Amino acid sequence: MCNYAQRVTILGLVFVSSLSLMGFKKNDEKPETFTEKKVIKAETSFEFSRSVGLGRIVKKQDGKDGLVTRTYQLIKKDGKVVGKELVREERIEAIDTTYHVGKGGYNTSRGSFGRVKTMVMKASAYEPGPQSNGRWAHTTTLGVRPKYGIVAVDPRTIKLGSLLYVEGYGFAYAADTGSAIKGNRIDLCFATQSQCNTFGRQNVVVHVLSSK
Repeated sequence: MCNYAQRVTILGLVFVSSLSLMGFKKNDEKPETFTEKKVIKAETSFEFSRSVGLGRIVKKQDGKDGLVTRTYQLIKKDGKVVGKELVREERIEAIDTTYHVGKGGYNTSRGSFGRVKTMVMKASAYEPGPQSNGRWAHTTTLGVRPKYGIVAVDPRTIKLGSLLYVEGYGFAYAADTGSAIKGNRIDLCFATQSQCNTFGRQNVVVHVLSSK
């Protein structure tokens, strides 16, 4: 009788162990994961520097995009995916493109323009006289006299009164508008018509340093 009871106990343990082992194997499947990557776009910042001459601008540092990598584990119910759970996040911060600007005539409480808006625009050229402006010669929308550094913009794109830096042209003040200057357009003032003809029409990179 004792031997029979022992056999039953042993068989029962073997059976339970088998079930546990089967269950363990069933639930020991490797979790399904997937990865999402998101680029952090590098921005542009301008800083005043005494080492740079008045009205000049020097690139101090090239920018580099950052990256966020997130790994998720799928949550399943009855074999169907019902959600996801974040299990790991890796982050590489973006590095700004930095320019050093010669300080002179531009006041700022922080000593820097900070991060600015940068855009590629279609540029044309004009001279301040009647050949380009007709009866509007020698005047602008904001009332300042047009000269090199005064530019016309669409106020819906760049606010009038904004301080700009136009690569290949220099510092500029958005003080004028024009019937043909709509959207992503900018009109750069040059001293003579000959300079306007030489410039022609081309794409330029415009940095909006400050806006009123």
